[in-house]
Amino acid sequence: MPSRRVGVVISWVRKLLHVRDTPEALARGLAIGFFFGVSFFWGLQILLAVLVSHLVRGNKVVAAAMTAISNPLTSLPLYTLCYFVGHLIMGGSDAHPDFALVHSVEGFLALGPRFFLTMLIGTTAVGVVGGVTVYFFSQRLLEAGRRWLRRRAAHADRHDEGTPGAENPITTAKD
Repeated sequence: MPSRRVGVVISWVRKLLHVRDTPEALARGLAIGFFFGVSFFWGLQILLAVLVSHLVRGNKVVAAAMTAISNPLTSLPLYTLCYFVGHLIMGGSDAHPDFALVHSVEGFLALGPRFFLTMLIGTTAVGVVGGVTVYFFSQRLLEAGRRWLRRRAAHADRHDEGTPGAENPITTAKD
C-alpha cells in the first residue's frame, strides 16, 4: 500500500511541475493552503487561503487544493496533534477533554473557551511551522523539477534533430 501512496504523490508533483506559474508562486500557494488547511477556521479554509494567496501573489488554485490537508482521513490525527501542541504552549495542567461525551454541536461548544483557545494556538503553531517547511521544501523541489524538465526537453530536442521528419512544434511554429 505505501507504494501506491508514493505513486499518488509523485503523480501530484508531476502535475504541479506543469502548472504555468513560477515555483515561487506555487510554493506560496502550497504554504498558505497548508496553513489554512490546518487552521481552526472550519468552513472558511478555502476562502481564506484563496484571499491570502491573492494578497501575497501565490497560486490561488494550489492554495485552495492544499487546504485538503485536513480531510476525513487526516482530521483526527492532525487536530489531535494541534491540540497537544496548543496544550504544551499554554502550559495547561488541566485534564484533556473527553470527546466521547460530545454528541452534538452544543456538546462541542460546552468544551469551553479554554479548549477553543488551546486549539487556536495549536493550529496556528502547527500551521506556521508546517507552512514555512512546505514553502521552502516545495520551492526547492519545484525549481529542481523545472530544471530537470528543461534539461530533458533540451536533450529530446538534440536527439530529435537527427531524426528525419521529427519537428519540434515550438521551433517550427509559424507566427
